[in-house]
Amino acid sequence: MTERGYLWLAELLFGMSCLLTWQRWRSGQPDGRLRPINYITMLAGFALQTTFLYLRGKAIGRCPLTTPFEMTIFIAWAAVLFYLLIGPSYRLSFLGAFTAPIVLAIGAVALLGLSDMPRATPLKYSPWVDFHAAIGILACGAFALAGVIGAMYLRQEDQLKSRRPHRTLALLPAVEQLDIINHRLVLLGFVMLTFGMLGGVVSQHVVGQWMAAKTAWAVTAWVAYGGVVGARWAGRMHARRMARYSIALFGLLLLSFWLVYLLPVSSRPAP
Repeated sequence: MTERGYLWLAELLFGMSCLLTWQRWRSGQPDGRLRPINYITMLAGFALQTTFLYLRGKAIGRCPLTTPFEMTIFIAWAAVLFYLLIGPSYRLSFLGAFTAPIVLAIGAVALLGLSDMPRATPLKYSPWVDFHAAIGILACGAFALAGVIGAMYLRQEDQLKSRRPHRTLALLPAVEQLDIINHRLVLLGFVMLTFGMLGGVVSQHVVGQWMAAKTAWAVTAWVAYGGVVGARWAGRMHARRMARYSIALFGLLLLSFWLVYLLPVSSRPAP
């Protein structure tokens, strides 16, 4: 099987997870049989993503974060990783209903919209480069799941305010719990992004100056999420607003990431 074949199989499993959770959503019943099947399906998709990353890393001799395609797959992988860790820990059995579609969409963009051609000029190697990139992308995974939790919060709050709440009201956790998890994920992502940027400062002394667009993207993301964390600590960011910011900021983060990394190669100074 080719490397991309593992990703297509993972996409198939994430699609199956979407169907399973949609079935639970329509029925409005906490079906005990579908819940473990859904989790196992997501876990199997994660294993296939991990296999791709391992094979790609073995082929290029370093962490597979050298192209926009590889980094996009890594973001999807990181989002599933946090789902697998957060879901059982907080008993968020319905988290997959919101996570699977996002991961499916990110993977589809990578497979259908991004070139998987290796870089014409390989990046200079340094452990600091891989550390900086991996930690930064893992932060994006935390931000992705924070956006998912934010969507769950808004859905649950709307159900509570509705005069005719849907049967799914009982499937989602309390809004207070969702708010706490959202805050912790944003804070975790911000801390990881901070360490990733520090690694980038060190690595540029080894590989040379990073391109201006990439630096601007990282700094803007750090300032935006830092502003959310600071406003929350200052008591100026209530739960609903934080949920909205979590969704909007991750959407902008992902779109700007693709724009930055898809700039013509000729416009980038070599690192």
